[in-house]
Amino acid sequence: MTNEDPLAALLARLPGKDCGQCGHRTCAGLAAVAVHDPQALARCVHLPQAAATATTPPPNEDPGAWTDMLGREYDFVLEKFAEDPGPREVILPFNPANVERLKIRRGDILIGRPAWVGCPVTHVGVVIEEPDYFNGVITWCVVGPLAGRNGGIEIGLYNPIAYEGIVRRTRAELQIGRRYYFLPHACMLQSRHSGVANAMARREDGLRVRLEGIWIS
Repeated sequence: MTNEDPLAALLARLPGKDCGQCGHRTCAGLAAVAVHDPQALARCVHLPQAAATATTPPPNEDPGAWTDMLGREYDFVLEKFAEDPGPREVILPFNPANVERLKIRRGDILIGRPAWVGCPVTHVGVVIEEPDYFNGVITWCVVGPLAGRNGGIEIGLYNPIAYEGIVRRTRAELQIGRRYYFLPHACMLQSRHSGVANAMARREDGLRVRLEGIWIS
């Protein structure tokens, strides 16, 4: 017979990061809920089961199963959100003042190219949130060149600030603060990218991940 405090036992299993990704301000807050609802522990993205849920079985015998078109290995595939028309990106034009000058609004079609990161492809996307005029930041979904055939707003060169999407296929245990190689599912070049995971959240369809410090490498 054991007299172990169930709350203390649950708290010992948690990482102690108090990151708030689970929806509670502290790990102690999550533990208090998990005493009565053990399934609540699945909200912690730092526990092993969070990564395991997003992981499919190991790749098959094909040596190219986890390599891009240049034969470089990557850790996971980043897919678009089911509710979005395309891959979600947060971008910053080289001249942030143009966002307000061009009166860019939610629903606008934009045309530009990501520079500095090594991508040679011009992107066309639809703005899905009202822009941040103070910082010049835009959140859009890349929808492909056909969307710009009948016109769009040229924003010139821009810098990708962040990619956001769903991870269902991974061979690495994802942790906040680590840099990973990943393959954007809709990348025209099928070239691996790299980024630092700085936010994660559990969803029914996989692990929601935000990556910053984007580079094509």
